[in-house]
Amino acid sequence: MPVVAPGSDWDLHGCIRSAGYTWCDILHQCVRIWEESCNYPKNCLTWNDGCNTCQLIDGEIGACTEMACFRMSTPYCSVPAPEVGIEPWLMKPQIDPMPPVINPFLGDGH
Repeated sequence: MPVVAPGSDWDLHGCIRSAGYTWCDILHQCVRIWEESCNYPKNCLTWNDGCNTCQLIDGEIGACTEMACFRMSTPYCSVPAPEVGIEPWLMKPQIDPMPPVINPFLGDGH
């Protein structure tokens, strides 16, 4: 049986198993699970995996886009969760959903 040098046991993703690294599909990188969690962030509502955008519900994947990607980029949280204690549907919208109605026949009031 051949002797394998420490650090030369790469997996298909280039993770060195003898150093404790395993591939994390969520983060698209090698991680040591005792140093970094391989879970979706709990404080994230919308996750971009480097190609597709997914909604997270209680830290689990809900609906996702299903685009074909030729190249994956770095995953990131595209919509962070609001502060604790504030429900997303109670937050004041940044943009007024009902802009003022301007009657073109009356002019602008001047």
